[in-house]
Amino acid sequence: MKHLIITFCLFCSLVASAQKSTPVKHPVILNQTDSKAKLILDKASDKIKQQAMKINFSLLIEDTKTSKKETIKGDVIMKGQKFRLAVPMSQTYYNGKDQYIYVPKNNEVSISTPTKKELQEVNPAYLLMSYASDATVQFSKDNVASNFFYTIDVFPDHKMRKEYFKAIVKIDKKTLNLKSIKVLNKNGVHSSFFVEKIERRAYEDAFFTFYSKSHPNVIVNDLR
Repeated sequence: MKHLIITFCLFCSLVASAQKSTPVKHPVILNQTDSKAKLILDKASDKIKQQAMKINFSLLIEDTKTSKKETIKGDVIMKGQKFRLAVPMSQTYYNGKDQYIYVPKNNEVSISTPTKKELQEVNPAYLLMSYASDATVQFSKDNVASNFFYTIDVFPDHKMRKEYFKAIVKIDKKTLNLKSIKVLNKNGVHSSFFVEKIERRAYEDAFFTFYSKSHPNVIVNDLR
């Protein structure tokens, strides 16, 4: 699990692990989407897309085969499709077109133009914003157990060949803010994204672009 500490982005390492691991069995979901559950996710997703915010989070990564656990803390600032993600050892910028992954220790930045799939792997909040077109949405069995949170299961269409087979999303009933997302991966490495604090404020678009001029002698790897 040591490589997870120095990962460039939160979920890319999980995808890399999935390619090397033997897939575990996972259920096939045949039921249809629950319209009420989908409406709640729609509203929570709209809040993320329409209001700029900073989220302080912790990410718990659990390997069910080895029982190893890793916790990563960081923050992500989002404005529409743009985001800026900071975790130990690296910072990721996305301005709506180009992605910059900066490693201060090496004074090195890699620039690329990510696909929608790659963005979802980097920023777990994108899972919430992109579920509708390729997933079945249902209330979890334990949804009635809490007076404070909606608990909703998201099952990707098996034809989409996603690395995960289920995501469990918790939404605050009062504010409709995202509280957590647990992603169950086919390789048995599961990840839980917990929202610790949310701040809403305005951010200029330039905030989401990495500027080499501000980092003397930075090594630039342009992969576009």
